[in-house]
Amino acid sequence: MASKVQIAKLALQNLGDRYDIESLDEATTEAEQVNLVFDDVLAMLLRVHPWKFAKRYTSPGALTGTVPSGWEAMFTYPSDAVKVIRIVNPLGNDLPPIKFSIARNSSDAKVILCNEDEPEFEYTKLVTNTSEFDPSFTMALSWRIAETIAMPITGDAGIRNMAAQTANLYVAQAQVDDS
Repeated sequence: MASKVQIAKLALQNLGDRYDIESLDEATTEAEQVNLVFDDVLAMLLRVHPWKFAKRYTSPGALTGTVPSGWEAMFTYPSDAVKVIRIVNPLGNDLPPIKFSIARNSSDAKVILCNEDEPEFEYTKLVTNTSEFDPSFTMALSWRIAETIAMPITGDAGIRNMAAQTANLYVAQAQVDDS
């Protein structure tokens, strides 16, 4: 599976064969631009689909404190989550989804509000170990990064638009492959 540097090299290659790096630590515009966006683009891509490799479950204990009206319970938002997908319905997946809301408590901590006493949350984890990525996700990520860095690297809106269109195709295919 591709390393972070290999994904960065793919992204730069997607912009043209004259852009390359050997390390993300080098003092080049290319490395600087990739470092600037890599983590945010990764988190953004993880949020657009419930990727199987990033799917996790947790059943945290309820938090104490004042729960906003309309809700019965408050739980800690998983620290490694980029998105809470749903509350698993213990009676089966064919039933209507259980309502929940993401909010901040009085201590400004991110919390999940719901009307369940012991919920099990399904969420997307911020996976940073690139060896866990599916190959089609890796390609989609490289094209999303290419789209994001195209203007600072090339200054060419045409290349950016091509990268955006290609990224959309690779993201769609990765979602199909993951389903």
